Amino acid sequence: MSWRTVVLTNHSKLSLRMNHLVITGEDVVTIPLAEIGQLVIENPNIVLTGHLMNALSKYKIMTIVCDEKHLPMSQIQLIYGHFRQAKMIQTQLNWKPEKKDRLWQNIVKHKIFNQKVLLEHYFPEKDYKNFNTYIADVELNDDTNREGHAAKVYFNQLFGKTFIRGRDTPINWGLNYGYSLLMTLFTRAIVTKGLLTEVGIHHRSQYNHYNLASDFMEVYRPMIDRIVKDHIIDEFTKENKRALLNVFNIQVWIKNRKQYLANSIDLYVDSLIKFLEKEKDEELAFPKIIF
Repeated sequence: MSWRTVVLTNHSKLSLRMNHLVITGEDVVTIPLAEIGQLVIENPNIVLTGHLMNALSKYKIMTIVCDEKHLPMSQIQLIYGHFRQAKMIQTQLNWKPEKKDRLWQNIVKHKIFNQKVLLEHYFPEKDYKNFNTYIADVELNDDTNREGHAAKVYFNQLFGKTFIRGRDTPINWGLNYGYSLLMTLFTRAIVTKGLLTEVGIHHRSQYNHYNLASDFMEVYRPMIDRIVKDHIIDEFTKENKRALLNVFNIQVWIKNRKQYLANSIDLYVDSLIKFLEKEKDEELAFPKIIF
């Protein structure tokens, strides 16, 4: 079972020996690849072998390589993630527009629902009927942009009325770092199912290589918001990053049971793909935050 998150911060050499990750630095540490779920290479001076890179892909280990500022920059991914990849891509390109619009409507509804749940946890004394209204008013493809309106109200309640998303602040640094971790998990899940991350259902930017991951991950964003709310106020430190990396160990409620984050994403993405592929609407498996 893949359960470890390995974070490497010191200069070292990484190699492969008998299906084990070997970390050679001041000491030599050996970890079975089968136990590793996520590998985060924070120090860009770390050296790793080609054999190890291929093994990391083979074991579907989410491998993130950070830049000189220790922020996620790239990831090691399989080129071919599925044995029927050509067929899966053709199916993806033929997803019906009305199905994509209906799915995006559902994703936005559940994202707003999870935002409401988070606010109720931190500010139980307040009334959130407005969020029920936002959810009820989400149209096909969210043509009236209830997502954007709810997000503005949500962030102002969660982080204060002076907060502006996108500004150069510790809270935004933390949100961006956490969202990039989520993006990596979703990209891995999508690639291993034989789909193109570039082809989204709502996000369609020609400059975004991860349109589909950007679509699917929206429901999970409040889980990052929660960690940032608990740990980041005036500065973004090494300890803050560790708290965000702990997102891999959180559990969510999905399909009537608790699941660790990566497992829940697999179940969730599977349900979205079935919904898009089937003529009859399949039941969607959306995650709920556990406190």
